[in-house]
Amino acid sequence: MKILFLGDIVAQSGVSAVCASTPLLQAQYHPDFIIANGENAADGKGMTRELYTRLKAAGIDLITLGNHAFSKRAFLQDAEDCPDIIWPANIGSYAPQRPVLIRIVKEKRVAVLNILGNVFMNADYEDPILVTKKIMNHISADIILIDFHAEATSEKSIYFQYFKDRVTAMIGTHTHVQTADEKVENGCAFISDVGMCGPYDSVLGRDRNEAMDHAITGCSHYRPSDKEAVVCGLMIDIDDHTNRAVSIERIQLRPGSND
Repeated sequence: MKILFLGDIVAQSGVSAVCASTPLLQAQYHPDFIIANGENAADGKGMTRELYTRLKAAGIDLITLGNHAFSKRAFLQDAEDCPDIIWPANIGSYAPQRPVLIRIVKEKRVAVLNILGNVFMNADYEDPILVTKKIMNHISADIILIDFHAEATSEKSIYFQYFKDRVTAMIGTHTHVQTADEKVENGCAFISDVGMCGPYDSVLGRDRNEAMDHAITGCSHYRPSDKEAVVCGLMIDIDDHTNRAVSIERIQLRPGSND
């Protein structure tokens, strides 16, 4: 089984790039299942039903969120109309109770879990390891993939070491910077951060001039960049007999690149 995971989709530029590149990635890699983190899709913070519909039409099977899941409050009311959205398990009681989704792929039960880290996140989320342990006690699946949305590389590495024997893949998201530490260990695929699908000429997807103004004056309002997007992702190959990962490949499509 091949699973394609696309990193944090940022603003209109990222949405457009993902919609344009997903068919090309499908033709090149032939994934059986596609997951994307969409928590920054709506103007850099949050998700909307319209964007959900657009991403689904482009071929995305499941969409995970993150710390900006509540940024577009109206989306909470739309949750029932968006069945392929996964909310972070430890983000709070206001979120729809949908921290795990299970889908049948190639006759396998594939469970996808979304959870938030605590370190440097400027919030006090419930302990991610304890929450994950509770949830996994009730998961019946052949393959488990976790989107661990967190800031600190050390926290992501600790989380991976703790769960690597029980899950097939642990994918780090949130920092918008693709790391080069991808590996398969004990049959579990890991990367600290898959990177973003968002404006390449930017500060983590933010308009660079506005970001500099904010750093100097503290008075500017967040504005995403409208420049062309980089598309960052991963291809994970899973053995159909053992349900364990055998390879992980980083993908990065920069504007103007033919690769």
